[in-house]
Amino acid sequence: MADFAPKAYVKTNCPFSFKFRLFALEAGLAKTMEFIELDVDASSHASDKSELRSRVGRAHTFPIVEIAEGVFMDDSDLLIDHFAKLHDIDDSQLSTLNFYRDGLFPTFLEMFHILAMPLGWVARGGRKPKAFR
Repeated sequence: MADFAPKAYVKTNCPFSFKFRLFALEAGLAKTMEFIELDVDASSHASDKSELRSRVGRAHTFPIVEIAEGVFMDDSDLLIDHFAKLHDIDDSQLSTLNFYRDGLFPTFLEMFHILAMPLGWVARGGRKPKAFR
């Protein structure tokens, strides 16, 4: 019987999914996981999300990883902590991840709060910005 390989469900254009994927890549874990991309622009996006939610059994955020058979964990920071501890990795030593976490990521979140929320989804014809679908 083969060892279980974690399955990471990530959304395209999701800054949280990117943060986890960046961690996995820089920590050398990406090849030990299966990454399943949910494309927010694909016609199957809504059904893909619904199918994943039924497998998980609850509402969730992205990224979400099946860390063991039928066991799911979401929240990029919790996932990074989990896999760092599991593989004895000091994520504070991952310079590219920290460059993203300390610079681009908070800037992105700040821009979201400044622009997206006050404008509301109605300003975009009722459709969320691509990064938040």
